[in-house]
Amino acid sequence: MSDNHNKRGKPDRNQVSQQKHEIDYLAKKHDLPPPLVKKVVAQEGPSRKSVDKYLDTMKKNGKK
Repeated sequence: MSDNHNKRGKPDRNQVSQQKHEIDYLAKKHDLPPPLVKKVVAQEGPSRKSVDKYLDTMKKNGKK
């Protein structure tokens, strides 16, 4: 499906989806397993800021 060029505006860079490539990116960024990252995204919601903060906290506490 192609993009709708009639919709204009800012991209949703501040949101995270459950798509594999986004989960893989966050897993690699925080050095955590993808299933755990996927669970955190489902729990914390689509806000990239809150997901990053939660994953940073988990990494600092040594939870893998």
